[in-house]
Amino acid sequence: MNYLSYFTITFITFSFVLSNYTGVGKDKPFSFQKEKQGSVITSDNNNLKKELIQLENEFKGDYDGIKTHYKTKITSIKDMQKSEIQALKQNYNNRRKAIYKKYGVKPPKNDSNSSNHINPKKKDSVKSPYKKLKK
Repeated sequence: MNYLSYFTITFITFSFVLSNYTGVGKDKPFSFQKEKQGSVITSDNNNLKKELIQLENEFKGDYDGIKTHYKTKITSIKDMQKSEIQALKQNYNNRRKAIYKKYGVKPPKNDSNSSNHINPKKKDSVKSPYKKLKK
């Protein structure tokens, strides 16, 4: 290897050794992740502080209200969908039974030996030669 490759390997090694990889704590965010909270609240105008805090609290309340409202809407729509699907299945089952009764044919039973339904055969398990045999 030439001197350039030795130099790059040495440089990379020293950069890893001398780097401060534990400089930022787990609970402390990086500088670009820090929120800008309190930048306006540090002003001297007390009325401004009160109104901004009140506005922030109203926003949080409205935001949480919207979230909970949509969660309840979604759950009610899901429940309605389930009930409609169950009613549809029941309706089609009743119509199917009526058609079989109309033509005097017994409905077919689910046969596990039918050619439409194929179950995979169980494979013999391979035992590891490394396991100790219990005697």
